[in-house]
Amino acid sequence: MGFMDKVKAQATDLATKAQTAAQSGVQQGQTKLAEMQAGKQSEHLLRELGAYVFLSERGRNQPDSEAKVAALMAELDQLEANGTPVTLAPDPTQLPSADAVPGAGTIPADGSVPQAAPIPQAAPPQAAPIPQAAPVPQPTQAPAPPAAGGGLPQAGGGLPGQ
Repeated sequence: MGFMDKVKAQATDLATKAQTAAQSGVQQGQTKLAEMQAGKQSEHLLRELGAYVFLSERGRNQPDSEAKVAALMAELDQLEANGTPVTLAPDPTQLPSADAVPGAGTIPADGSVPQAAPIPQAAPPQAAPIPQAAPVPQPTQAPAPPAAGGGLPQAGGGLPGQ
């Protein structure tokens, strides 16, 4: 088997693996989409069922409400039998009601406006002591001047030997 044959075989193998991975990804995406659609369908059925129950409780039955409620219940049972959880998710477009926050929306009977509890005052911050600088040691004697002939060479005229 020549070099080019090996390269061709590896390229074919990689193409097959890529195609299998792509098909698997598409399959997973389709499954997730089907799950989401089934969830939305169950939410729609539950809301419609709730509307019929509400109207029935208020004495405003529709002419075919019993048949519609039975059909809705059968569809929900079928969804559950197929593995779709039948739950009602909160509606993200709805704001929380006044009952959701304790004390919200309530006014005392005397009509006064409720006051918030006072905010406790914090103790003033304590100032940290200022650190003292360490004393700088003072020399006891001035350094002695260099002895004659020592130290830096003295220039005589510019040229050496002069």
